[in-house]
Amino acid sequence: MGSVDGLVTGMSTSSTVAQLMQVEALPQTALKNKVAVQNKAVTGLQAINGKMSALVTAAKALSEPGSWTGMKATSSSDAAVVTALPGAAAGSFSFKVESLASTHTATFTGATVSSAKDALLAPAISGSTFDIRLADGSMKTLTPTDASLSSVAAAINGDADSMFKASAVQVAPGQFTLQLTAKTSGAAAAFSDENDPAKLLADAVSGLTLGTPTLTNAGADAQLKVGTTADAYTITSATNTFAEVQPGVTVTATKKQDVADAPVTISLETDAEALATKVSTMVEAANVALTEIATQTRGKSGNTAAGALAGDSALRQLSQQILSTVAGGSSTMGSFHAVGVAVDRYGKITFDKDAFTKSYTADPAKTQAYFDSYTEKPHAKANATKFDVGWDKAEGIANKLLEVGTLASTGAKLPTDLPTKVVQGTVQGLIKRRNDSIESLNDQVAAWDVRLDLRKSALERQFSNLEVAMGKMQQQSSWLAGQLAGLG
Repeated sequence: MGSVDGLVTGMSTSSTVAQLMQVEALPQTALKNKVAVQNKAVTGLQAINGKMSALVTAAKALSEPGSWTGMKATSSSDAAVVTALPGAAAGSFSFKVESLASTHTATFTGATVSSAKDALLAPAISGSTFDIRLADGSMKTLTPTDASLSSVAAAINGDADSMFKASAVQVAPGQFTLQLTAKTSGAAAAFSDENDPAKLLADAVSGLTLGTPTLTNAGADAQLKVGTTADAYTITSATNTFAEVQPGVTVTATKKQDVADAPVTISLETDAEALATKVSTMVEAANVALTEIATQTRGKSGNTAAGALAGDSALRQLSQQILSTVAGGSSTMGSFHAVGVAVDRYGKITFDKDAFTKSYTADPAKTQAYFDSYTEKPHAKANATKFDVGWDKAEGIANKLLEVGTLASTGAKLPTDLPTKVVQGTVQGLIKRRNDSIESLNDQVAAWDVRLDLRKSALERQFSNLEVAMGKMQQQSSWLAGQLAGLG
């Protein structure tokens, strides 16, 4: 309905209706304020849940199988680099890089063509086909799109079973020929007899007008020589990468060493530095989670506004769980202070890297147990080689924090739970309850929209009817005044 401002009464009825509607809408405004408060609470809970998930990730890095078996591998020379997989044995060994792997290459000599692409004036084949030798030693006839050198090379490269790749090369101005390169490096990929390099080269490709191929580079294996005595031995590889020279150890040769060069010494040792970084990351993740909980649950103090979740007892309990997990130590090993992890008087978790490194150097297995140990609770559906959160009894600090973080964020499914059971973390549950409340409040707000629209229409009709009534009264008043004036 349009404006109902009175022409008779002169009263701003639209303004009056608007003011009355503000009063009528007070219950809906209160509902909207509640929605805003709940939305802030959900945002706060989501922030906390994210920090707990980060704590879970950091704790897993110290409790997963293989986390404590990482090795630090170093090489004494730039002639070789080394990598080691988790579980490789500590130790060292030496060798010399005798040679690098090379790729077999042959180039046709004796004749050339004046163009690589002109099939009419510079044909590379006399007919429409030519033969190549395949990797299994058999011959195969190929039919290029035309007789040009480029088409011949394309036909060879298009055959998956050929033992080489081909390319058109310019050996002099206006003189082109064909070059063949083995698809892989090493002696086994050579397309010539090891005793007579020219034996297979002659028929590697036949039917061309380019003469015969000659050896440009012989395919050879890379070689590492281990030892200097009569019992020294050689390790070979078709590539410059030597896998499993020791269990879990890979060496990549980068350059051939001279006779006077010192041997390459490969050293492998447990990577205490990497482990210390993982511990530091876990401690920092726990502190970040504690800070987030404190920020979201703080009360109003002076000019500092209260957090969106001020006074939430469940979250304060979660904060205490994190702290008590560290402060309480292990029931089997005692205080975590022995490996550098403790809680200071300000409620912050601290990490002493030097204490950790000292402990790990003295006894790696015991130090690992302080972080990754638990009491297995047998069950047919339990993982016998891995910590089951919420089921096995956590002893190590990483297992304990993993359990606290998991139960708070995503929840844990127990071996006894049905496959269809949906698990939910405590913080996830709080988020769901808040979202359910928001949904209910929004439904009430929507219902008030309908109610207020009806009320506004009723008020506008009421004031419109008042204008009509007042107009009739004015007409009657004017008529009476006229009648009285006529009597006089």
